[in-house]
Amino acid sequence: MTRLLMALAASALVGACSVSRPPTDLPVELPERWMAPPLAHQGSTQALDDWWARFDDPVLSDWIARAQRHSPDIASARAQVFAARAALAGAEAQGRPQVNAVATANRGVTDATTPLGTTLSAGFQASWTVGLWGESAARVDSAQARQDAAGAGWHEARVLVASEVAQLYFGQRLCRQQLAVALNDRDSRRVTADSNDVTERAGLSAPADAALARASAAEGVARWRSQETLCERQIKSIAAITAQPEAEVRRQLGTAPDLNAWLASGRVEQLLAVNAVPAEVLRQRPDVYRAQRELVAASEDVGVAHAALRPGLTLQGSVLRNRFSGGGLDFTANSWSIGPITLSLPLLGRGALHASADSAQARYEAAASAYAGTLRQAVAEVEQSLVTLSGLSERLAATETAVAGYNRSFEATEARYRVGFANLSQLEEARRLKLNADSSAVALQQERLDAWLQLYVALGGGFDPAAVPATLSPDALNPNASNAR
Repeated sequence: MTRLLMALAASALVGACSVSRPPTDLPVELPERWMAPPLAHQGSTQALDDWWARFDDPVLSDWIARAQRHSPDIASARAQVFAARAALAGAEAQGRPQVNAVATANRGVTDATTPLGTTLSAGFQASWTVGLWGESAARVDSAQARQDAAGAGWHEARVLVASEVAQLYFGQRLCRQQLAVALNDRDSRRVTADSNDVTERAGLSAPADAALARASAAEGVARWRSQETLCERQIKSIAAITAQPEAEVRRQLGTAPDLNAWLASGRVEQLLAVNAVPAEVLRQRPDVYRAQRELVAASEDVGVAHAALRPGLTLQGSVLRNRFSGGGLDFTANSWSIGPITLSLPLLGRGALHASADSAQARYEAAASAYAGTLRQAVAEVEQSLVTLSGLSERLAATETAVAGYNRSFEATEARYRVGFANLSQLEEARRLKLNADSSAVALQQERLDAWLQLYVALGGGFDPAAVPATLSPDALNPNASNAR
């Protein structure tokens, strides 16, 4: 027993050593400030669901919730979290002593001094593969990092689904506005064409003018029909992503709040403001967090691969209750053992182990490159969104001026045409300019909302940098929470 205790103490001392691992973080140079025009408004951001709820749009919130429940991408990401959790449990169990309840029975003659009989045994057998070089802890840390990365991927899927639903929702609302513009234009062209038909029959206008008016009316019908088709196709997409009947989608759209008033309120600008330096914002992006955790996992894997080249220690033991009956004998006895204690060093096949270590090192280098690339891409995406929004704010003011001017010009030209002071060509030119201005105004609102949604994704879900810890909490990555959201 003294020798056994000395052996265990020696193994503990050896286990204090560990294999070297490459660094789990990399210094990546990031700009101290955004190289893009700052936003005009400041604001705060909250958790994903609370953030969207602050839009005060029950239809949008309901659609996002429905899409989150029925999204195959979110379900797949959630399954990966459970798979990573199972791998972590396996890694933790692998590094701990294993105890099994055993029961055996045999009948026969074990030696010449023992009569024919039956032996029954029941008890416990234990084994422990001691991680002398820290490979057990490295294996657990690697599995934990992969579970964290899977949780970040699950959260990223939720952010992308919310953004997709919002894009469809606002796209449908603005598509209906474009449809209204096309409808007004169609009706206006139809009135002009009917008027020219009457004057042509009365001999007061040339057939060429009437033909031009009819062609213009037909063009208006074609434009309106094309826009209507686009809106109807969007309805189908919304019904599919929210997993609800199309009739219910149309009913909810009818109860949605006024979009123009909502856009004029500046709520989006207040909810999405970048008032932090890049390093703070990057911490909240799930893809950056996932890339960093994958780098940690790859580093730990290198340590595990190197440990496989070194000696390994295995301890075994048992505690049994035995009963023997046969040859007029019937007795029970307890037995226990500690050992064998096995110290093994791989000799043959070390080439394969070296190749495995080289492979782990190559995966680490790939993960390091991916991490640095993800950081740079994250900065670029945020700055691109900021540049786009800065340009849109100036274009929006110019477009409003253009719409007001072209509307007044068309109304004046139409009035002159009715009293004969303007010809049909002048009227159609004024109409074309008005239509383009109205359509461009709606398209600009669509572009503006798309840019805000891209910024939402680029910020990792619109979270407040000051409220995000250096690492995501386990509760934030709990896949069970998706059922309640």
